[in-house]
Order: sequence, then structure tokens, then C-alpha cells
Amino acid sequence: MLDTLKEKVTNKVWKHIRDYFYEQRIMDAALVQNINFSAALQQKKAVVCYMTTSHFFDWERNNIGRTQPFEVLSIVKVLSELGYCVDIVGCNDTRSLEHIKAKSYSLIFGFGEAFYQLTRLQPQATAVLYMTEHHPDFSHREEQKRLDYFYARHRKQAHLLRSGTFYKAHHLEKPYAHLITMSEVEPFKDQYQRPYTIFPTGIRNPDFVFRAKQHQAARKHFLWLGSTGAIHKGLDLLLDVFAKRTDVVLHIGGLSNSDRKILSLPQKQNIVDYGHIDIKSDTFLRLVETCAYVVLPSCSEGFATSITTGMLHGLIPVVMKDTGFNRLGELAVFWEDFSVDYLDCKITELAEKPAACLAALSSKVYDFAAANFSLPAFEQNFRTILQEILADHA
Repeated sequence: MLDTLKEKVTNKVWKHIRDYFYEQRIMDAALVQNINFSAALQQKKAVVCYMTTSHFFDWERNNIGRTQPFEVLSIVKVLSELGYCVDIVGCNDTRSLEHIKAKSYSLIFGFGEAFYQLTRLQPQATAVLYMTEHHPDFSHREEQKRLDYFYARHRKQAHLLRSGTFYKAHHLEKPYAHLITMSEVEPFKDQYQRPYTIFPTGIRNPDFVFRAKQHQAARKHFLWLGSTGAIHKGLDLLLDVFAKRTDVVLHIGGLSNSDRKILSLPQKQNIVDYGHIDIKSDTFLRLVETCAYVVLPSCSEGFATSITTGMLHGLIPVVMKDTGFNRLGELAVFWEDFSVDYLDCKITELAEKPAACLAALSSKVYDFAAANFSLPAFEQNFRTILQEILADHA
């Protein structure tokens, strides 16, 4: 009785206020159902636990500086082409499950608490865990090391920001039918005979044309692209290195206001904070021309799109070994330690690399990125992986 009364009151209130939130309703929804539905076919059902906003945004009118929404559209497109009727829920939106749990899914794809709970509710479905980050145990452990090191150097307390939001330890306690990861496969080899890997996409400036640059000067310039979690992504380490030097320049893009307060950027001419950088802007094109390297000494990644984006513009990636980028092989510069003294020495080595060597590597980096980090490449790779997975369950 109380539930019925509550529903009536809620519906009456919503009827009067819903138009005040019209724009918000257009931009977002907790649940998308029945994509590619056909009443004339006996269709299998698939549910994607990721993000719903891809299906409510006008991509032609708005410049979105993220790659994930487009990748979601590609994932749904491939599933539709394979004949599935597709539903989408937010990866951690467990309330949505009340509206779909009675459906019988043959494929559950994605991650997060919604994915985990759905796989428990429907164990008969083929469950495909999609890892857009490194293994959560690795990420948590390595991020805590960085926080401890930051405190030891600066006596400032920071907190875990990047680890444990979408992937929690209990999500990985049981194996699923298959796993696709953007990061390293080693942590999963005990549970999965064949973990699949896929590259994320990157953002490309439409006016960019790859051409030779003056690496003799560019080798002294390093670009850090990031977002929230600057300590996780190693910016504090770079600041400590560049703060005591004048021969090399650090360009910073994407630093959040909260991280800026914690880090207290040194006021030096060789440390340049651009705030948010639109990849499709002239500012970014000038940075690409100025810098030889895109540097990300992160403790853990699912192959960061800042690296894919930099590589799509010929920037040489400088990353930490075993943190999500090992598949790049000789195309990347790998660091094996995160101590400030070690990084200081490595920065010197990079700043003294022969210009001809950097030009050759930059060309290889660009060619690889163009072939592997585009949306068509992502879509084709995902289609190939999914067809192999489904063949095992035919």
C-alpha cells in the first residue's frame, strides 16, 4: 500500500517538474533497451554494461574530448550486425537491473558492479569481462606506492583516486567465459587460457599532417596529457625533475583543478600548464610541432588514450614498463623505476638522443598508430574477437 502511494506521489510530482529538466533528460538515461530489435526474428539478447550517454549525444554539434563514447557505439554496432537485440546499462548502475533482470540474455558484456551482478543472476549467459584498466590488485598496489612516495617527498597526504572505481577485487574473484583487456594480460593468465587484447582509439586533430620536424630542438620538450589522478599518472614525479632543471621543458595538458591544488606547480619558465587542451585546436598542433615526446610515468593504465592520441600525431611515447603499454615493444621508451633521481637521468638521455634516430622512430610511431588506433581499426578488432568468442559457444 505504501509503495503504491509513493509511486503515485512520485509520478504526480514528476509530471509537474519534468519539463524543468528537459535538457538533462535529452542528454542522459539510465537504461537503453531494444537496439536492433526485430519482431520478425528469433533474436538472441545481449546487454552491454558500460555507458549509455553515447546514444543521447549529438556528436555532430559537440566536440567530445573522449574516445569511450565512440567505442561504445562501435561495440553496439558490431553486436547488432551479428543479429543481437542489445540493451545498455551504466556499468555501476545496479538499479537498472530491476528493469531487465527478467530478460534472458545469451551474452553479458562489460564491467562494473552491474556486470558482476548480472552474471550472477544469469549464469547461463556467456559473460565477457571487458578490462579498460589494469588489474585492480595491481592498480591499487602501485597507486599506493606512488602516494607513499609523494608523502615522503612533500609531506602532503593524497588519496586513491583512480583505483577501485569500476573494477573491484570481488569482480575478479571468479573467472568469466572470456576476457578482453586493453592492458597487460599477465595478471589474467592463471584464470584465462586465452585473454584477448584490444587497443583503444585516440583523438586526431583533423588539420594534422605528419611531416618531419626539428627534433634537435623538439627532443628537449615533453608533453604530459592527463586528467584527474595526476599522482597516479606520475605528474608529481615529472614536476620534481623539471623543477630543478632549465635545459628541458615540460608541457602539461588536462590537469584538474583539484590536482593542481595538491601539486602546487613550480613557477618556472620550463614548466608550462595549459589547463584543458582541445586536441582539435591550433594550440595542440603547436605542441605537437614543439615536442618530441608524450610522457606518462603512470603507475597503471588500460593503455591510456593520451598515449594513443600523442602517437597519432607522431609523438614518441615514454611510459612505465608493465603498466599497460608493453605491446608497443620497440615503439616506446620504457622506464623501469619511478624514483626522481632515476627519471632525472632518463630525461637527460632522451634530451640528448640523436635527432635522426628520433625522426625515424617518430615516423614508425605514427604509422603504427594510424593503423591501430582509429575507430575503424577498433571496430574490426572487436568484431574479430567477438566472432571467435561466439564460435566457441555456437
